[in-house]
Amino acid sequence: MDNGNVIISESNSNFAVMPLSASSSNNFIDLEVFDLDEALAVVEETGRVFAVWKSFVSNLPTVKEVKEDDVCSICMEGFLHHNSDGENKRVPCGHMYHSNCITLWLEHCNSCPLCRHRISLHF
Repeated sequence: MDNGNVIISESNSNFAVMPLSASSSNNFIDLEVFDLDEALAVVEETGRVFAVWKSFVSNLPTVKEVKEDDVCSICMEGFLHHNSDGENKRVPCGHMYHSNCITLWLEHCNSCPLCRHRISLHF
């Protein structure tokens, strides 16, 4: 049943209320085929991948001396003025990024954001 911006779906006398985006009126989850265990497994796996890359980045060389005008090419903020964990890391190809920025980047892509050099956990 479409009720304005909310779809109410009835499945075996259970009701689910989900907000819809304004751009799509057919954007809902079919509760009869939705597998919560599968969805939770995906979230758990994503957390494991992030933890592996975070550990990898923590072992990269830390760069303490930077020029005032140097910026992280991921967030475009200066290394001296960034308020993250305070660490700048150098990846194997030589480029430098904020520790938090490169960790998030590597969670989705295993290459340097600038030169696309492959970054492997085993080198």
